Amino acid sequence: MLIKKMFSIMILLILSIVLTSCAGSREISELAIVTATGIDLVDGKVLLTNEVIKPNANPTKGENNGTSVLYLQHEGDTLFDAIRNATLTFDRKLLYSHNEIYIFGEELAKRGIGDYINFFLYDIEPRESAFMVVAKDAKAYEVMGINEGLSATPGKYLELLIENHKYTSKTRSLNINEYIKYYYQRKTPVLGVVNREQKKFINHIQAEGQSDHRDILNVEGGAVFFEDSLIGYYSGEEMIGFNFLVDEIGESLIVFEVSDEFTNNDENYIATKGKYTVLEIKDSKTKNDLIVEDGKINLTVDVKLRGVIGEDSKGLDFRNLNIVKATEEACSNKVKEYISQTMDKAQKDLKVDTFGVDTIFHSKYPEEWKEISNDWESIFPEISYNINVETFIIRTGLLDMPTNVEKGESNAK
Repeated sequence: MLIKKMFSIMILLILSIVLTSCAGSREISELAIVTATGIDLVDGKVLLTNEVIKPNANPTKGENNGTSVLYLQHEGDTLFDAIRNATLTFDRKLLYSHNEIYIFGEELAKRGIGDYINFFLYDIEPRESAFMVVAKDAKAYEVMGINEGLSATPGKYLELLIENHKYTSKTRSLNINEYIKYYYQRKTPVLGVVNREQKKFINHIQAEGQSDHRDILNVEGGAVFFEDSLIGYYSGEEMIGFNFLVDEIGESLIVFEVSDEFTNNDENYIATKGKYTVLEIKDSKTKNDLIVEDGKINLTVDVKLRGVIGEDSKGLDFRNLNIVKATEEACSNKVKEYISQTMDKAQKDLKVDTFGVDTIFHSKYPEEWKEISNDWESIFPEISYNINVETFIIRTGLLDMPTNVEKGESNAK
């Protein structure tokens, strides 16, 4: 019995030593941590631009001007080849486990990114949660190294800009895993974009010969792909319509005008102040359905949204139920406008289904789908659609009476 106990203890000791060891471990001092990657195509070669953390820098304490990082460029016949070629001129092996964003230059995106993303799926280092964006009208490296935020590195600055999409819905975030899903389900993924722009300095003493502008990044819009090639862009407003259509709208704003046709009919109200009203979306649900009648396809888009009045420069008296109803209707009409604008762009300009209408058709009419699936891209531009939007204002703010409303009696004096 004693021998069995001793034998068991020895086994446990051996296992504890083996299981706590770290096979294949690499010291941090031997690696270069990549935080952002730009991918371009130059003269038929893959040009890789990596943002790498300086090992002796502390990004959390350093200035947010890129001094805590350095940039490496290397070429290769493939993405993996370019990564390994970095070791020919740089003294550390690149580590992609902490990389959160991949930027594709526009030229490469137009030619197709399918041949360049297999590495993300085959290798164990790249995160499938890393964002994918397109550098609009630019090379990928031309939008790197810019940090006009409070982030520790330029890569983190761009990453957080993309994550902020839910506050405006004028862009979107799409990571590697989501891209693959959209690619196989719809063939038309929509990626985020990044634009390099110039902005005038504020509260800045300009030195002699120094420019009075600085570079910033703007992520408004979306990059539309067919299969793996970039075919066009959605504007910021079109992305709002897109996000409604795919039911991915966030806590964004709808800025609209309430017609005087409704407000001036109220004898206790005269609208002479401002013109815009802003609703902050708190909840939204979109249901898409289609029917086939006499060989014609009709898509119905039903949107129900709930929100609160965040701002009103028109001076609307929300104590009046007629004004509330008129405001809800005006907001609904604006949402319809966004969706129609996006549908028209997809059908008339891009001529691709970026909303998964084909999936709805396949699910509802599986037999008919077998007959038309190969011709869907020519059928989609011809389908008709109806848009129904219901807006519910659940709160109008803390004031019973807006400060800029004019009452009929006071106006008459």
